[in-house]
Amino acid sequence: MIECTEENIYYKTFRVKNRKKRRLKRFLIFTAIILCVGILFYHVNGAVFTLVSGICEDYAYSASLSSINEAVITSLNEELKYSDLITIEKNNDGDISLMSADALKINSISRTVAGKTEEILKNKLSSGIPVPLFAFTGIKLASGFGPNVDYYAITVVGVNCGFDGKFVSVGINQTLHSLYIKVDCKVDIEFLYKKRSFNCASEVLVSEAVLVGKVPETYLKGALFR
Repeated sequence: MIECTEENIYYKTFRVKNRKKRRLKRFLIFTAIILCVGILFYHVNGAVFTLVSGICEDYAYSASLSSINEAVITSLNEELKYSDLITIEKNNDGDISLMSADALKINSISRTVAGKTEEILKNKLSSGIPVPLFAFTGIKLASGFGPNVDYYAITVVGVNCGFDGKFVSVGINQTLHSLYIKVDCKVDIEFLYKKRSFNCASEVLVSEAVLVGKVPETYLKGALFR
């Protein structure tokens, strides 16, 4: 004998409806969580990354400039003269016929400055970059508030160094030749799955001299250090 009453039918129907409601509720909750996680991930990789990396870049840029200046000051001999780096020959008319750079000495100075710059910069960044806590909210107006958090995901990729010269006319057949050492630092800032690279370049005056006599056009165009 099969029992089939209205109460049993109502009870079974009620259970089916409740099961469907629970499944729908779980689906909606799961969808809401996925949506929130997606929005949060987008916000962190967008606004937060831009704000935090910008603060780190400003700090690292300032540290790079000071490191370059310190390295140049400690690397160069105070008695270094223009004639120690550049040799000049003149013709019978007193005009400059040949200019040559001491490649061995220039390369040695470049390597020393590059090595010391990288060492000093790494030491400056080894203790982390102070970033205000509220900067991690991604809200620009609040980025300057809160205690500082040391951010360590900074890498000094490398430092390149070289010499350059500039000629400026200072009178009739008189040309001021200035020698500069150019230093370029490359730094990477990592944040979650993103990375931001930037270069900090600076040039420091090494020596200068006033050249008497006509300077060949090839040197005026910067051919000396090519």
